[in-house]
Amino acid sequence: MKKAIAALFLLAVVFAATSVLGQEKTEVITVKSAEVNNRVVIVTVQGAGTRFELQCNEGLPACSTLQPGTYVMVRLPRNWAMYQCANVQVYRAQAVPENLGEKLGEYCLIEK
Repeated sequence: MKKAIAALFLLAVVFAATSVLGQEKTEVITVKSAEVNNRVVIVTVQGAGTRFELQCNEGLPACSTLQPGTYVMVRLPRNWAMYQCANVQVYRAQAVPENLGEKLGEYCLIEK
């Protein structure tokens, strides 16, 4: 009986995680510039006709200063990751879009 309840609980957790991850939105972005100001990495980005910033705290493992170029950005549900904001993850632009590869960084999306 306990195994059946544990299996149902595990199934519910997997289903909930799949539902949340299914809300991710992937888009191609172009990094225009990046700078560090008061230990905050600020990346200026162009994507889908709008310009915005990605910010992260310098020194954290998932924070990197991106070089200008083309990347893939995944929008995560609000407050889903490290920052209490609209979180995004950035990956190298790949020839095969289904394979995102290694995550380059995790940022807070600041729309202007």
